[in-house]
Amino acid sequence: MPDAAEVRARLRAQIAAIEASPSACKGDAGRETPCPSPEDAQVLRGALHPSCEALDPLQEEDDLCAASGSLARSRGGGVPPAASVEALAADDAERAFRKIERLALAREQASAALRARLVREGFPPEAADAAVGRALACGLVNDARYAEVLVRSRLSQGRGAQGIAAELESLGIDASVVPGWPEEFAVDHESEVARALALLDRKPPRAKNKRDAAYRRLAQKGFGASVASTAARIWSEGKERQ
Repeated sequence: MPDAAEVRARLRAQIAAIEASPSACKGDAGRETPCPSPEDAQVLRGALHPSCEALDPLQEEDDLCAASGSLARSRGGGVPPAASVEALAADDAERAFRKIERLALAREQASAALRARLVREGFPPEAADAAVGRALACGLVNDARYAEVLVRSRLSQGRGAQGIAAELESLGIDASVVPGWPEEFAVDHESEVARALALLDRKPPRAKNKRDAAYRRLAQKGFGASVASTAARIWSEGKERQ
């Protein structure tokens, strides 16, 4: 397995190749940004996640601390000239992009959550916007790809379709961007009830009123009212007959 430095170098080379492509699309304020083809995005995606075990999880925080110190030093000496301000903004955006790069190597990321994290960790909003826009343009970040991974993960955890869609919506992502959602994910009423019953069997509520407790648990897990009500009734009636 290649080490983290090798994987990161390969990833950066692929990003550079995509960004050097003659095809471009208009970004914010009419600015031209590289516009990756589906093939570009697929190649880039292939470089990301097989490598996550090779990354040192502490390195990310070390890098962030170093970047924060650099920012503090560069901003501590009065009002810089306009050229310095522009250079500092570009430096902020580059550091923010490298932060995204490290996070994307570990797992898929949602663009809205990335921007919020960057701002929370001290990057200027303008730098966060520029870095996230660049990551989206070169295919390093893809909300539809993230949504598909999240849907499959949450379904495997026993979550309900309504809760999954709500989680995506909280990230500014419509579940319809996931190919085949919901038809190809077996989230019709009957299959949802079956998954809800399986969840109750794995983790049965202990309250005296089993039906109400089962309903509350299923609602907390993102199942809709109709599914939760049906499954809670079937499950509690089965327990009463035992």
